[in-house]
Amino acid sequence: MEQNTEKKLTKYDRKVLAKQAAAKREKRNRMISIIATSAVVACIIGVVILVPVMKRRKALGEYMKVNDISISQLEFNYYRASILSTYSQFFPYIGVDTSIPLSEQVYDLQKGLSWADFLDQQAAVSARENKAMLHDITAQGLTFDITEKYDTYISNMKAAATTAGMSFKKYLTAQFGTAATEKNLMPIIKDDLMVTAYYDYLTKEKFAATDEDAQKEYDENKKDYDSVDYRVLEFAAAVTKESSEEEITAAMKAAKEQAQEMLDKLKAGGDFETLCAEYAPEDKRADYADTETDKSLVTGATSSSLASYMDWLFEDARTEGETTLYTDEEKHTCFVLRFEKRYLDDKVMDNIKQTLTNDAVSEYISKLSEDYVISDPYGHLKFLTVEE
Repeated sequence: MEQNTEKKLTKYDRKVLAKQAAAKREKRNRMISIIATSAVVACIIGVVILVPVMKRRKALGEYMKVNDISISQLEFNYYRASILSTYSQFFPYIGVDTSIPLSEQVYDLQKGLSWADFLDQQAAVSARENKAMLHDITAQGLTFDITEKYDTYISNMKAAATTAGMSFKKYLTAQFGTAATEKNLMPIIKDDLMVTAYYDYLTKEKFAATDEDAQKEYDENKKDYDSVDYRVLEFAAAVTKESSEEEITAAMKAAKEQAQEMLDKLKAGGDFETLCAEYAPEDKRADYADTETDKSLVTGATSSSLASYMDWLFEDARTEGETTLYTDEEKHTCFVLRFEKRYLDDKVMDNIKQTLTNDAVSEYISKLSEDYVISDPYGHLKFLTVEE
């Protein structure tokens, strides 16, 4: 969904949001690990998540549907609280104020959706995927013992209530609404814990990637996974927003000449750190002269870095100690670079295995969910109207 530019969401912000939404749907052990141990989230939810106080009977009645399966307001609140617990940690970085109702803050200006609508959408998706996975558990003839997990969940919730200075009953109400008693929540929680157990089964057994899978992925996409160490000194042209083209050209020429002078000394056998202390801007020379910090050295950089010279560093032809002068005309900056080494970090292969596994599980759950349709007989879900 297109984000509202008023919130100044960057491309990175959007990627993080999408990634967190996917991870939230996949992990499934959300309530135990986050909400049940967070009294702060309970307060946030009390402010922004729940609709105006409803009668208990209405909260237990049908709120939305997944195929012919009724989802009550209470169950919907459960999913929505889980989603909020994830995004509330990210909201401050994208200008969303959790002290103001999310229904009053724009998420998608073009479609007229608020951040409350966004949470509704994610909650509905969680409901759909849970129902699809529960049906698949039965179809596969699988069983999972969740007794201990349920007891832990309730114990954690009671501890969180104590931390918040609330009775358990009031805490549940703050989290999930007026119908939120342990008795009413029990089947919802147990279903979700069953899905959690199934997700663990899918990731650890059915779709667990092998070492061979990870090696194949790495061999085909080495640039995506390797890291590089290198040294760099920046030569910024002395320009301002008001500089004319002639002034910019002259400033860039001066920066290139200085950078070339340093590069020539490097190729003649000069030491990079020593030369940095000589050629760095005067106010930074002491930093480069400090051998303890080794300011010119960058370690563990990946090809996803935003630095414009990363393609040069990741060319297969690079050799240890190779130097170059890289010019970024757009940023009016020159860089003197020294390539140190390219390597595979120790943790990468495990990360590849986890990513391959998560992708396979995500695809499986997505296919399971294709036949499960979200419907809104009572007009609660604005995002559905917009999508239609």
